Amino acid sequence: MAKILLKNGYVVTVDGKRSVYPGGFVAIEGANIASVGSGSEAPAERGFDEVIDISGCIVLPGLVNGHQHHWYTLFKGLADGYLLEDWVTDFLLPLTRQLSEEAMRLSSYVAAMEMLATGTTCSLNHSVTTTSPELVRATIEPQAELGIRQVFAKELRCRTPANPQHPLTLDESLAAFEEEFRRWDGKDNGLIRLAMVIESNAHWVAAGMTTEELICRGYELARKLGLKISTHIAGGTFSLEKGFLRYLRETGRTDVRYLMQLGLLDPHWVLIHGIHVTELDIEHMARVGCSFVYTPTSESIRGGGIGPFANAWRAGVNVALGTDGPMVDYSVDMVEQMKACMLMQHVRHLDPTRMPPERSIEMATINAAKALGLDREIGSLEISKRADIAVFDIQKPYVGVLHRPISSFICAGKGNDARLVMVDGAIVYRDGTFTRFRESERTVLEAEKIGKKALDAAGLRSRLEPAWRR
Repeated sequence: MAKILLKNGYVVTVDGKRSVYPGGFVAIEGANIASVGSGSEAPAERGFDEVIDISGCIVLPGLVNGHQHHWYTLFKGLADGYLLEDWVTDFLLPLTRQLSEEAMRLSSYVAAMEMLATGTTCSLNHSVTTTSPELVRATIEPQAELGIRQVFAKELRCRTPANPQHPLTLDESLAAFEEEFRRWDGKDNGLIRLAMVIESNAHWVAAGMTTEELICRGYELARKLGLKISTHIAGGTFSLEKGFLRYLRETGRTDVRYLMQLGLLDPHWVLIHGIHVTELDIEHMARVGCSFVYTPTSESIRGGGIGPFANAWRAGVNVALGTDGPMVDYSVDMVEQMKACMLMQHVRHLDPTRMPPERSIEMATINAAKALGLDREIGSLEISKRADIAVFDIQKPYVGVLHRPISSFICAGKGNDARLVMVDGAIVYRDGTFTRFRESERTVLEAEKIGKKALDAAGLRSRLEPAWRR
């Protein structure tokens, strides 16, 4: 059991007291945090296998990305100018039909590398495709190889009149999901967890891709297995023809109210985006204890709007942060998301006190861990928790003076300032190198090749041209 001592860092614990230790330390034994505190309380260095001086660095709990789509990394930088609804029909859906097992595997490697290199140690991967056991394996195994913690949220879909090509009935899909749960959940010393995707929003129901029976029976299975349920809600534009307002007018209900009417909304649910949720929706969410994930740069690049997350926090909802997939807004840098969260909430409310940087850190650590059901294990630097830790070098010219290191880092730092990243007590990224994976450059090049091949097959080659030439 390896023993590692990190010393002389600016340690931000995000524990119950929100303790901060300038010149502090974190001691790790095996997979767990043994002690944390001020420099004067640091244990003697003898007996440690490695002592790492992290002077000039800020130390955070490993960042937790509450919403990701890993395979989107194959098509980063190609979706400029689409409204969300057009992005789905004209870009996303044609590409989903081109995803091979090799594509899923390569994209999973690239996604894990980008996250680790920017201080993220855990993510929820929300599946939007129909996955076979082979595709699930191709998604999970690369992440495990790099050593990142992962929650794979497998989709629950079945054959419906609007989705006649799906290979399974609802009964068969439920059985297949439970089989994947038995195969993967808790594996790799607990670094692999499963969750469920049930797309319950009005768009999916109106399209016939999701049925009320699927939502209800999927919820019962998730409850039986103790799983979190991830779903997109209240997103897109205010278009009367194809956006959120169209379905609100047709159904007379919001996405949150639908789940409340079904009697299903509870702490199992993780609601994503929620740009257009109402104040009544927020009251419902707070009362039942579900979680709410904000993806600020995703909403902005699609022109969707700014969700009411400061209001949700004030109402008592567990609000967390995610990035969405890099085919949407191109970045999975959670440091960038923390800054965007703060700035956009201030713009929405015209109030610079509504989202302090400290709260954005909570949303990217302990709150996100709670959303994923992992807050007893990760999300803060506390004795006996798993040693998921991100160390960022803040002695950078663009960070500048450090009167208040937290504010300076969130507002001027970058995810790629990550100097050292630990997952389960193991160093998985250090000074630009992945300790468990030596083929990073080759893998990115292969991912680029397979992405271009898929673009050709989908008839989207023109997206490679600069906007000036389209």
